[in-house]
Formats: sequence, C-alpha cells, structure tokens
Amino acid sequence: MRCCAPHTLGVFVTGPTAGSMLGLRRMPRAAGLHFAVRHGVNPPRETGVVFRQSTAVLASHMHRRSDGITIAKPARLAFDLAADLPPLDHLSVLHQLVDEGRVTPEELMAVGNRLCHPARRGSKRFREALHRLGGAPAGQSHSEVLLAEELHRRGVPVERQTRLVRGPGGRLARIDLAVPDIRWGIELDLHPEHRSIEGHAGDARRDRDLHLVEWQIEPVSEIDMLDPSVIATELTELYHARRRRIGAHPSVS
Repeated sequence: MRCCAPHTLGVFVTGPTAGSMLGLRRMPRAAGLHFAVRHGVNPPRETGVVFRQSTAVLASHMHRRSDGITIAKPARLAFDLAADLPPLDHLSVLHQLVDEGRVTPEELMAVGNRLCHPARRGSKRFREALHRLGGAPAGQSHSEVLLAEELHRRGVPVERQTRLVRGPGGRLARIDLAVPDIRWGIELDLHPEHRSIEGHAGDARRDRDLHLVEWQIEPVSEIDMLDPSVIATELTELYHARRRRIGAHPSVS
C-alpha cells in the first residue's frame, strides 16, 4: 500500500490504528487505517484508509519506530482518540496510558494546551477527560474506571488506588476504590489469578488483614460487572450503611 511509508508524506499513524498497535483497550474493531496528514496535502485515496488533515503535524508528536513506521506519541494519540471514542472509553484509555507510565498528566495537559481549539474535533471531550482524570492515581482497568464513574454519579466519593498499611505485620495494601474517612473500600477481583487457589487465599488474607485495621471491603466480581449500574446501586447502599454505622460509633473512624 502506498501509505505504508508515512514519513515520506509527513504522515503518521494515529487514532484507533495506533491505539491497537500500542495495545490500548477499548479500541473499535473495525475502524480502518488512520493517518494524520498535514493540512493541504492531497493523499492518495485508499479503500479502508482514513486520512485526518491537521494543521499541527509536529515532529515532537511523532515517533519513528525501528520498522520504519511513524506513529503518534502517546500524548498526541490521547488527544486524537478523543475524536474516535465515546467519553468513558476515552477516559479509560487516558487512565491506562498514565497507569502504564507511557504519559504523564503534565504531558497530557501540555498537548491539550497546544491542540485544543473549538474547531478541532475532540477538543471538548479531551478537556473533560483531563478534568475527570484529576490528580489522583490512575485506574488500573476499564472496569475500575467505569465503576468509579457510576459511583461518582450516585454521590459516592470514592478515590482510586488508596494506599494504606494493613495488619500487624505492616503489610502494604492498595485498595482499588475507597472512601478513606470511613475506612470503606471496594476490590475488583477480576483478574484470572483471583480464580486460582492462591488467588482466593490471597484475597482472604487481604480481607482479614483489613478487618484488623477496621476497614470494610466490598469484593466485586466479573459477574457483578456484567451490569455496572446494578452493582453500583448495591455499593451505594452499602456505602450509606457504613457511613451511618461509623456515625453511630465515631471511635471507629
């Protein structure tokens, strides 16, 4: 294909194509091949190829791989994907990029300041995602991001990836979602390792340790996440029950 040598045209791979190449989640399965090209360039027409014209085709936004393919750097890709993905999927991708250390919140902010414009597709969504990402640790899975959003909509102020010391041995714990002031947390036991004998034992030990420091943990399974709205409603009821109980026994908080 003629467009497989993008560096010769000032073109780079972006959008869902670049996202799939980088192993990002929530990429659409059938999206064609996406390339960014400098505004004013007349690229050849190719079936299944999407050329996205841009006035900001910058060397600092591209990475030339060892195989010769030029691809968007993660921060630029995060911006470009705002035009391709639904809001929650786009937010989830930003969490993944930050969690995996491929980009920093500061780099995302910088690319937003450079590219966001009322006339540029995805600008509003990108700014909204940056606001929702906030300065807290990033979510480690799409399910974690989705459940946090569902709970926030219900007024449950969960924080992501809360760290604390648990148990008499001082073992360190990191809770997926938590409201620290009432020592209440949620663990998404979704990874296949949780279904193993060792995984079950580790989860049980975690819960016992956290009970010793008066934390209440709500486990969430893969089946629970088949209907995020239902499990979020159940967790909201448990959150309010915990808050009432802590209010009646303030020495626990």
